Amino acid sequence: MPILIIAIVAMLVQQTIATTAKLGMPAMFPTVAADLGIDPKVVLGYTWSYAAVAILVMAGCGGALRRWGALRTSQLGCLAMALGLAAAALLAQPWLALPPLVLGIFLNSAGSTVATPASSQILAKYAPPKWAPLVFSIKQTGVPAGLAISGMILAPIAASFGWRPALLGLAIVCVVIAVALQPLRAEFDADRDPTARPKFSDFPTTIRQVLNAPEMRSLAMAAFCFVGMQSIFMGFSVTYLHEALGYTVEAAGPIFGAAALIAVPARILWGWVGSTLIKPQMLLACLAAMMAVSTASMGLFGSNWAEWHVFAVMGLISLSVLSWHGVLLSEAARLAQAGEAGRMTGGVLAFGSAGQVIYPMIFGLGLASGSYIAGYVVIALPALFMAFVLVRSALSSRKDVD
Repeated sequence: MPILIIAIVAMLVQQTIATTAKLGMPAMFPTVAADLGIDPKVVLGYTWSYAAVAILVMAGCGGALRRWGALRTSQLGCLAMALGLAAAALLAQPWLALPPLVLGIFLNSAGSTVATPASSQILAKYAPPKWAPLVFSIKQTGVPAGLAISGMILAPIAASFGWRPALLGLAIVCVVIAVALQPLRAEFDADRDPTARPKFSDFPTTIRQVLNAPEMRSLAMAAFCFVGMQSIFMGFSVTYLHEALGYTVEAAGPIFGAAALIAVPARILWGWVGSTLIKPQMLLACLAAMMAVSTASMGLFGSNWAEWHVFAVMGLISLSVLSWHGVLLSEAARLAQAGEAGRMTGGVLAFGSAGQVIYPMIFGLGLASGSYIAGYVVIALPALFMAFVLVRSALSSRKDVD
């Protein structure tokens, strides 16, 4: 089997489990909240805390990738996720829930966050440059797949059998995948440098290099906006359908999961388009405009909306907010120096994690006005601005080439 196919399949699996581990708690949060006696909207705090840890891990993982290799870093990430999920499941009791939940968030975030830069480092070695958007997009289908698993499987399991058994089962799967990746290490980590040392300076160095390169800076701005919007859609949709429209968790989870599944073929489609028909940055501009319109429309949901209307809008969000990743990551890897794809994509996505920190606060302020419309419109407007920024960046890049 060609090594590129092996790399794609392996990284697709680890990306899927990382996303499932990341989104398992938000998907089942209405059940968790009812058991612990807390407000379901506290899920926004989970999203914020998770992203705060991710910023440091994304921009600071370069040293770990160099020393231990991308494959070993992925394995360590799976083990960290397992420990975080188990801590939240075994230790979180209604009378003492906060400390183990915080520990679980920290470990789960650190473990799942390294999945994308690690996989980017591996795929950048084997993917032909022309087809990189498609290759990265295929791997990134693990994100909507994990999202669908969270909504269609984990949420109903949590409602029927309890959220603790659901988290423990997911932790076991993380361990199994970490072990299953081991035979690939000799090949994928052959370029590691055992003498390298992760340093605290890795974080500011990476951030500075991203900001100093105009095209990379545009991608970082896009990641800030896109990941911020994605965090709201992924972390709040089930709760939104449950609270605003009166859907049961068992009904809201599958609708959300089915909409998320649209992103699987969509990511492959956009990867092919970005490899053959449209320059990646121009394609990202088009997707940004679609994000703005569809996300603003979600704020209009009401009790008079038919279920298929709700699904249609969420499907458009899935086509855009959940489907840009492979195109953007392949661009970041293309702009990075040889052997630096993992570090630089991590640097770009650190800005995305910052979006996860900021957007829940912005969204929360919109909700504080008493209107879901205000919450969704205020997070949709920056995407419209990014459409213009990306068009300008794409045209500027074309002039430089000419």
